[in-house]
Amino acid sequence: MKIFKRAIDISTIKQLVSGTHVGNGANSFSNVSELSEANKNSICFFENEKYFTDFKETLAGLIFVPEKSDFTPRDGQIFYKVDKPYVAFMTVVSWWVQQEASLQIMSISPLASVHPSVIISNNVHIAPFAVIEENVTIAENTQIGSHSVIMKETHIGQSCKIYPHVTIYEGCVIGNKVIIHSGSVIGADGFGYIEIKGTHVKIPQVGNVIIEDDVEIGANACIDRSTIGKTHIKTNTKIDNLVQIGHNCQIDEHSILCSQVGLAGNSHIGKNVYLAGQVGVAGHLVIEDNTMVGAQSGVPSSLTTGKYFGYPALPAFEQKKIMASLRDLPTVVRYVKRKIKEEAVPFTVPSE
Repeated sequence: MKIFKRAIDISTIKQLVSGTHVGNGANSFSNVSELSEANKNSICFFENEKYFTDFKETLAGLIFVPEKSDFTPRDGQIFYKVDKPYVAFMTVVSWWVQQEASLQIMSISPLASVHPSVIISNNVHIAPFAVIEENVTIAENTQIGSHSVIMKETHIGQSCKIYPHVTIYEGCVIGNKVIIHSGSVIGADGFGYIEIKGTHVKIPQVGNVIIEDDVEIGANACIDRSTIGKTHIKTNTKIDNLVQIGHNCQIDEHSILCSQVGLAGNSHIGKNVYLAGQVGVAGHLVIEDNTMVGAQSGVPSSLTTGKYFGYPALPAFEQKKIMASLRDLPTVVRYVKRKIKEEAVPFTVPSE
């Protein structure tokens, strides 16, 4: 349950969401919750039959329900009929969160370490024990959390949210409305070495990281700086927790990388690409626009637009046929062995 500092009234909900009001419940609400833990001040939603029992028993004051449903609210309860209950619910939650954020007192803590050369725009919040090094610029309405470190020559755009314990190395560029969650490291050295006389010698990593507008980066993600040039994350890409992006990678607009995805250096991920959890992509590859790769897949070669999974990642229809064939493999092996025994012919592996 999330309890908000300010209540929301039914008239505001009607302005945010188009739908049909059924019932005679309260006029204002103070929290959102799951159906099972709701009270008369709660706003909830119902659209999955799996939770029908919770729906029938809930004490929620207002519930978004499917538009074509014929459910009848109990006395003191409101059903708000909409096309997509979850979307309607999240529209209200988003509005509410924004209202709460507007209550944040924006200030620069005297306990933060801010170099005199830093350029800070209006309405910026820097929490205690944050470190801002020389020649950093921070645009308006951005928040920097406690113990975050913004190293020299970095630019951070407008309305960004940098959570505590984020480290952004020198020379990186962060766009507008970027969210970076705790523990993430932006701009650490790429993993580059060259063997000289049996010794691994470090290759200097002198590029940077550029993150465009409206990108969200989950907790403990690592985005390496380029060897030269840039590691580039484009607009509206969403990166989950524990993702590793190697040096000189490029991720185009609106792509999604789920938890534990790993990109080796110089990978190019196209627009609207979806990489499910634990996908590994080898270096110097291209994954074209509108491609989906299933969880735990390994990508050893470039992929054209389509759906893939498995190792090596193959087109989904082909991989499904292979998996279906594997179920028959024990029967096939027994049959072959029986035939060899019946014919009394030694079995040898054919030479290539």
